[in-house]
Amino acid sequence: MLGVGCLFLLPVANVLAIITGERGQREIVRPLEAVDVTCAVLDWEALRTSGNAHVRFLPEVWKLVRTHPDAVVFTDMSSVFLGLILLVAKMHGARVFLRLRGDPFAETRDQLRFHWEQREWPQLLRSVVSWLLDRPLFAAVDHFVPVSDWIVRRLQIRDRASIVRIPVAIEHFPPRAHHPASPLRLLSVTNFNYPQKVAALGRFLDRYGDFLVANGMTITIAGAGIAWETFRARHAGHAQFPGFVRDVAGLYAEHDVFVHFSDLDAFPYVVLEAQAAGLPVIVNPSCGMLEQVEENRNGFLLELEDRPAVESLLLRLRDSVDLRTQLGAQARHSVRERYALTVIGEQLRRVLTS
Repeated sequence: MLGVGCLFLLPVANVLAIITGERGQREIVRPLEAVDVTCAVLDWEALRTSGNAHVRFLPEVWKLVRTHPDAVVFTDMSSVFLGLILLVAKMHGARVFLRLRGDPFAETRDQLRFHWEQREWPQLLRSVVSWLLDRPLFAAVDHFVPVSDWIVRRLQIRDRASIVRIPVAIEHFPPRAHHPASPLRLLSVTNFNYPQKVAALGRFLDRYGDFLVANGMTITIAGAGIAWETFRARHAGHAQFPGFVRDVAGLYAEHDVFVHFSDLDAFPYVVLEAQAAGLPVIVNPSCGMLEQVEENRNGFLLELEDRPAVESLLLRLRDSVDLRTQLGAQARHSVRERYALTVIGEQLRRVLTS
């Protein structure tokens, strides 16, 4: 619910982190605490567990902002929640910084289409509300903190944006010891709440599913969301679908290569996790993945339409333990250098005090 972080005062203001839950803890609270910045936290997930969350949200925001009159408000919430946060903040003269992990307009459009096709009326109504509110609310935000340049270009917010990446606690992912693999075990972890995000993965299975089976390879696709059932029904013959997996570190340790194909991903955290776990990573050269993967250094960029290149790389990875070990080690090193909690925390501190 409501908690206070460290006891270091920012030169200009404290930080009020009003967050959706664990992702906000990971991307806002922990990196700031790692560089000794105060965070007074209102966590929606914690509020929900204590009951009457929707009724209590506005009073809690009001109390938090009023208690810290010189604060900067940093949030990752949207739609009605963002509207309430902006209302309270503006009434108290507080600046609002918004963490962006993707293109919310494209994601909402994607969900509108899916819920309409599935005749899911309550979910459709929630998406309509987001569609109507987000643009005018974004105009009232003081500053955006997106995770990638892809978001900045898509939303045309360069004058009001500072890019800060996502931190990774690399100590949660033990180094991967690669061995000869038969079969070669491919892994993908994705969010099925956005059909457009998994469309490219579906194209990969359509084109290469039989090739994988014929050449001693398997693929596991972990994750959950609104499109999971339809996707699994279509591709069950070519992949395993364990659903949501809590022990992600164990999941990476059980596989040899990570693949992530998407048409709508700003800076997928799962790619960073896989790199931290020492897995070779294959992505399509699209969206924010171009900002995460450097060809032949910490992963591979492959056009799905280039069948000879895709098949050749998969066979090389199957047959070469050295290649998997080298690329995995380089990927892990890049995560340690670029996405440590203190690195991201210092970047956030500079943004919030600028």
